[in-house]
Amino acid sequence: MKKGLLLIICVFFLSGCSKIQNDSIETILSRGISSTVSLANVYRTGYKYYLPSGMKTINSHDYNEVVYNEKYPFYLYVDVVSYFNKVKEGYEENKDYYYSTKIANGNKFGYLQIKSLENGKYFVEIMYNYAKIEVIVAEKDIKGSVAYAIAILDSVTYNDTVLGSLMGDNVLNSNELEYNIFETAKSESNYLELVEQYDQYKDEDEVPDTDFIK
Repeated sequence: MKKGLLLIICVFFLSGCSKIQNDSIETILSRGISSTVSLANVYRTGYKYYLPSGMKTINSHDYNEVVYNEKYPFYLYVDVVSYFNKVKEGYEENKDYYYSTKIANGNKFGYLQIKSLENGKYFVEIMYNYAKIEVIVAEKDIKGSVAYAIAILDSVTYNDTVLGSLMGDNVLNSNELEYNIFETAKSESNYLELVEQYDQYKDEDEVPDTDFIK
């Protein structure tokens, strides 16, 4: 098991063992959702997840987080209420987008859609495993952002006992948690507010894992 774990880490996260830019988006998604290794280095109330090397959490409030990979802030929302209630909704692919596809592996499901923006950037929106990530990137960074995002989303692991207690105490029934992850974003305006807030974020002490996105 330990040997298999090290192999997967090598292939997906370290020293250029996988050249992301040479892979198709389909391959990146398939690799991300097919891993059987459970990793976590971020622990929250009712869930945990793995944040790849080179990324840092720069803001966390309830089930909303902003993580950063030295170039872009990624907005992450974990929908523990929909997970606990086992809500399921479909996704209709849109051929007018730069990229649009359903994602599924066992009981985990979701979608990836990428929309081109007027400024030459791309709005990447990926929902999987009852969590969603949004990020705006340059075209050359699309594949890297998808790799980071699916690695995070696939790693989310929920604690049913803790969530059951929170649901029973009505802790999760607040307006702050009302966010429909199954509904695609109408615009990137909400995300752009985050970009304005965190675009100047720098951390000289953190060395990004640049081989991850080569």
